[in-house]
Amino acid sequence: MSKQKTVVVAGYGAWAKADINPASQVAQSVGQKSWGQHRVIHLEIPVRTAALTDILKQAIEAHRPDYWLGVGIAPGACGIRMEALGTNWRFFDVPDNDGLRLEHEATVPGGPAAYDATLPNQQIVAACRAQGIPAALSYSAGNHLCNQMLYTTRHLVVQSAAQMGCGFMHLPLTPEMVAAEGPETPMLPSMALDTMVQAGCIAVEILLKDRAL
Repeated sequence: MSKQKTVVVAGYGAWAKADINPASQVAQSVGQKSWGQHRVIHLEIPVRTAALTDILKQAIEAHRPDYWLGVGIAPGACGIRMEALGTNWRFFDVPDNDGLRLEHEATVPGGPAAYDATLPNQQIVAACRAQGIPAALSYSAGNHLCNQMLYTTRHLVVQSAAQMGCGFMHLPLTPEMVAAEGPETPMLPSMALDTMVQAGCIAVEILLKDRAL
């Protein structure tokens, strides 16, 4: 029998660009599926930059996952984006839920310029595309809290010498979110929520079969 694995799927909750965030919906739907002997735990993460490190640290200590898959939205994305890199920068054009706007602020003062994600991103992208889901590897997770989650989880792992794969999945907007903007707003790409959930399940299936850990 293969080793029991624990995967945390952590989706951001409501914020200025999403009253109902599909990232949280995807995380919840993936976590509620049956995964046999394995544990797949869904978390909703608040969009709060100052609190994020403590939130992530507490979640990692509580669940001790083998893999951490963050999930957030990227308005304008044409498909699923598996992020390859988290950078040590925060630049918020849109405030977080505490009303903070930041310009050229380090995520971790004195930390490395960047960290690589450590999930099998290319395998996840290929598996999504094989199921007809647009997906690609991305080398820019932005400078908001999505990038911050990827960078911070990797930093916590490096600092603790833990064994945990870290990565981040960006989602497009849903069709409902685009339609709600009104006809005067230029239309952005979108993807059905069910398709996003399917992509999240594909990623988790690959992580549960991964032999890296």
